[in-house]
Amino acid sequence: MELQRGIYQHYKGPLYQVFSVATHSETAEKLVVYQCLYGEYSMWVRPLSMFLETVEYNGDVLPRFKFIQAV
Repeated sequence: MELQRGIYQHYKGPLYQVFSVATHSETAEKLVVYQCLYGEYSMWVRPLSMFLETVEYNGDVLPRFKFIQAV
């Protein structure tokens, strides 16, 4: 599954930059490598399946992360 590099918005509002999809060395699970675009600009990883899932928020079903723009 391909994931476009760029800026994504979390369903609660903050922005993140996605750099790559990495592969876990032991399990081969696909992990998204991304960075907060606020605060300490910390780096994170999250399973690709979780990054792409939808969530229910205030009665609406939304993508957890919505693509905003390529970088």
